[in-house]
Amino acid sequence: MVMVKVENGDGLTRKVSVEVPAEMFQTEMEKKLDELRQGITLKGFRKGKAPLEMVRSQYGDQVKADVVDELFRSSLSSAIDDHKLKLAGRPTVTALDLADDGTLSYKAELEVFPEIARVEYDGLALHGEAPTVADSDVDEIVQHYRKHHSQLRPLDRTARDGDVVVVDLTKIADPNKTLPTDSFPDSQIDLGSAATIKEFKELLPGMKTGDEKQVEVVYDKDYSDPVFAGAHITYNCKVKSVNERILPEVNDVFAKQTGLGETALEFRLKIKERLLAEKQSVQRRMHRREIVELVCNRNNVPIPESPINEYLDNVVKDFKEQGEPFDEKELRERYHPVGVKSMRWDLLWRKLAEQEKIEVLPDDTENWIKGFATYHNVSVDQAKESLRKAGKLRELRDSILEEKAIDFLLSKATIAPAAK
Repeated sequence: MVMVKVENGDGLTRKVSVEVPAEMFQTEMEKKLDELRQGITLKGFRKGKAPLEMVRSQYGDQVKADVVDELFRSSLSSAIDDHKLKLAGRPTVTALDLADDGTLSYKAELEVFPEIARVEYDGLALHGEAPTVADSDVDEIVQHYRKHHSQLRPLDRTARDGDVVVVDLTKIADPNKTLPTDSFPDSQIDLGSAATIKEFKELLPGMKTGDEKQVEVVYDKDYSDPVFAGAHITYNCKVKSVNERILPEVNDVFAKQTGLGETALEFRLKIKERLLAEKQSVQRRMHRREIVELVCNRNNVPIPESPINEYLDNVVKDFKEQGEPFDEKELRERYHPVGVKSMRWDLLWRKLAEQEKIEVLPDDTENWIKGFATYHNVSVDQAKESLRKAGKLRELRDSILEEKAIDFLLSKATIAPAAK
């Protein structure tokens, strides 16, 4: 009978001592030698007919090493299973001995994941009031739709604030070679838009059809389009037309044109619903991050270093593949708490799902795949095949289960207004 002793070491380390009796070792030796004899041919003997002692003489050391390795692996695996140790990394063998009589004994140290008795979540408080949509928010979107469906009417006068000026732009100076082309014909510049570059808004008013002017634009370093951020470009602007924007009236006919309703009222209600859904989605993402932080802080379970080191090795590998120089020691120190938090949360949500009997039902999976199919404009069967080929179907269950665990926590938390 294999003798096993497990002792606690520092933190999550466990010290395992194992003794495999000589009888088990000898039995395996004889079995392996006989199997080997059946498959080899020694000089002077037909295949499988060589004396066992001759096979032992020539192959005994190799077979002994194989048997030791096999018994070590099988006995350690049994010890881990029998003592319900949740292995967090590869075991380290600290001693191994094969006695003359065939008794195999060894010692090993290993890290285990912590045992979590219960995930505590009572009294968690999130910040942020319930999202609301003001009429002014709806008005802003309505105005966007009106501009999108508007028409331009040419004017026989100089440009004013709020007009739309159609110009032919020609690049004449671009020190940083930001733009690959030089000509931008029929460019519409809306002098009434807050997004229009200030140099155009300042210099184009007062110009009429046929006028030309050079406009030097210095783009902000945090400009919305990163291609232009910090660029310094000079354009020649030739005005082709000055126009006023004719906005459609918001009525039932307009509502139908937008595709958001049959009436003007339904049009505004649809916009309000969308804005509310967007705000709720933003708040959920914020609350999701907050609830993870709160639960991890409340349940500060220790995390073994073995998987953390593996995570950090992958981080270092990723940075090396990018080809940029970096300080590996600093990188590991920076990402160490990130890895700890990520693994702590992974342990906690899985335990919570078990604790509260949270499960992934067939409908959960089907609904997720339907949503995936709709988003990517494919059939449900195509979506399933795509996920299967990408090897994502197994991950899908975990992803859904984690979200259900988060939904459970969010349903138990209170929401208080953020401090002003």
